[in-house]
Amino acid sequence: MLIVEKSAQHNNQHTGKRGEDFACHYLLQQGFEILQRNWRYKKTETDIIARREKVLHFIEVKTLNTPFAALPELKVNQAKLRQMKLGAAGYLEQQPQWHFIQFDILAIRFNAEMVADVLLIEDVF
Repeated sequence: MLIVEKSAQHNNQHTGKRGEDFACHYLLQQGFEILQRNWRYKKTETDIIARREKVLHFIEVKTLNTPFAALPELKVNQAKLRQMKLGAAGYLEQQPQWHFIQFDILAIRFNAEMVADVLLIEDVF
């Protein structure tokens, strides 16, 4: 049973990394500049910190490997939103020049052929 759990954890990490790689590529195409990936502050991790024009974006990436699963964006709960705020506060302590910030969710769902369905939900709160 432990082997299955480790395998599932490894698979989730692989899916998450692939999703974040894809997210960066997608965001670049949308005119974003990637500033940080997997930025850590205290016990939080921000998947992507990017800028577009004069706005700093804190982006949570959620990726699923099946079109039949729940929507990836529904995996972002209130606890994760609190962590996003805490991580942003830590980043802004170090980079206080930013006046306009935004919190976004990038939901990615890969189908069996590894074609991605992407939804960028901007300014979630």
